[in-house]
Amino acid sequence: MLGPFDTYSQALFSACRKIFTKPRSSAGRKPPETALREEQEAFRLRRRVATEYCAWMYYTPDNQYAISLLTDQADPDPTGTTKRCIPPPFVEDRRYPSESIQYIVVLHNHTFDTAISTKDVRFIVDQGNLHGFEPKTKDRDRRLSVVAFFSNEHENPTCDGFYTYTPYTGKILKWTRDGRQWTCMQTHVVKWLTRESLDAPTIKEETAPCPTMGGAL
Repeated sequence: MLGPFDTYSQALFSACRKIFTKPRSSAGRKPPETALREEQEAFRLRRRVATEYCAWMYYTPDNQYAISLLTDQADPDPTGTTKRCIPPPFVEDRRYPSESIQYIVVLHNHTFDTAISTKDVRFIVDQGNLHGFEPKTKDRDRRLSVVAFFSNEHENPTCDGFYTYTPYTGKILKWTRDGRQWTCMQTHVVKWLTRESLDAPTIKEETAPCPTMGGAL
């Protein structure tokens, strides 16, 4: 368990740094299609043996943020081509009654720079139906979301960026780091085939500047 933290951003970046200390947490940057065959094969091998780790960021009755224990529990995939870490649906923090915890973000790493998936979208919507989409925190605009960190390095990975999806806004945002400066861009929007069904999200590429609400760290 990490924390407590006074701010959302402190908790977020602490979780990112912690995840990338774990073994095989990053396959590194995906080589371009024009790269040598050996480079392509090396990346595919790193990706196949890489691991996703995940946790919850939650909000406590003490008006602080905390990060649950990391897990690498995942859907089995013998081919190693897909990775999906599954956090437990509930956080156990013996300092507080279970009903007093506010669920803020499902945190996980993607093993390389790739956007939020339809499985990520469906999972966070399921969690919203369980815990609510509008947690009560000192930050009024904070909504339930899912975050996928990535690193461009595989030997000594660092937190180079992350994608975030907030069901409340329907937008997927990408944050990237250049030195100490972070910048944000909307990359996709999520649409649903029908209002009645939450089983078939469609992720459409749609770039735009980050909106004010949901785009702040």
